[in-house]
Amino acid sequence: MLGAHVSVSGGLHNGISNGEKFGCSAIQIFVKNPNRWQSKSLAQEEIDRFCQTWEVSDQIEEVIVHDIHLTNLASPKPDVLEKSRQHFQAQIDLVCQLGVRYLVKHLGSHTGAGESVGLQNLSRSLDFLLEETRHTDVVLLLETTAGQGANLGYLFEHIRRMIDDSRYPERLGVCFDTCHVFAAGYDLRTEDDYHQTFEKFDQVIGLDRLLAFHLNDAKSEFHSRVDRHQHIGQGHIGITPFQLLVNDPRFSAVPMIIETPQMDKMHGQNLKVLKELKGNS
Repeated sequence: MLGAHVSVSGGLHNGISNGEKFGCSAIQIFVKNPNRWQSKSLAQEEIDRFCQTWEVSDQIEEVIVHDIHLTNLASPKPDVLEKSRQHFQAQIDLVCQLGVRYLVKHLGSHTGAGESVGLQNLSRSLDFLLEETRHTDVVLLLETTAGQGANLGYLFEHIRRMIDDSRYPERLGVCFDTCHVFAAGYDLRTEDDYHQTFEKFDQVIGLDRLLAFHLNDAKSEFHSRVDRHQHIGQGHIGITPFQLLVNDPRFSAVPMIIETPQMDKMHGQNLKVLKELKGNS
């Protein structure tokens, strides 16, 4: 399932047609303005229209929702933590109403309080939210990060801890971002690098937890801890791991989403590159 993060400008239902336009079989969307705490609530009519549009699509098999950029479930600041929990819980409920399975979440930032404090706050936040939304079957996908600044999630062990600490491990999975893991220090550039990194992931977390990919090349260099996406095959990662990924039978049913730059201009081209790699391993 190859796809892209697409715009929902003009209504959530437009995400379906935008994905179809790019030739996607899976899409990722925001259901709230990603850069604002406050955004307009969705009317039931809008939710129904999205569900109906998706239902009649013969192309879009999977829809994934990405959390807004502002929530920080690892924050040491009580006001930020409370606001983040409230907004994230509302997103889980909305995702459930939309009939979507997966909600992608960055692990957040300890903002200088230290990784131990941040991971503890995050673990408590996740269990609180999973408890409060136990009426849903929405799975939270913890996204691998580049580790920029004070961000958590750049080590596979951070994600393993969240799973081990949780009372609801069955509702936690992983979104593997190629740019992020490369910038964090997990190499992918050669076939040997590729296999070693996924062996490490399997040892620490388990491949059964890997439920989505973000396929992005990297403007940033290896182990730079800098998160900068680039077009497929045009960055420091190169084309090899993408060719291996789209032909890896272990991931044949896992949605692979591009978040490459210049959505309107380049998404079609980046997806074309990936599709042409299939069968050429």
